[in-house]
Amino acid sequence: MKKILMIAAVLAATPALAADPVGSAAPVPANAQTFQQLDTNRDGFLSFSESFPNARVANSFNLLDTNADGLISPSEFAAIFR
Repeated sequence: MKKILMIAAVLAATPALAADPVGSAAPVPANAQTFQQLDTNRDGFLSFSESFPNARVANSFNLLDTNADGLISPSEFAAIFR
């Protein structure tokens, strides 16, 4: 009986483990233009994968990342409009 309860507990927890870790974030528009639209994880920086919806940012990622930390800050992002 104890084994059955343990299996039931594991099976009950499985959907929670398979859930989307980001939650119900809105999808990024294909033509996302603003920093806030592109920053899907809301950490205040753009990773290379977050830049994909905007070809201009993605194609210039290494040029915009002036400190070469692998992320684009809001001030680095603003440089694209200068």
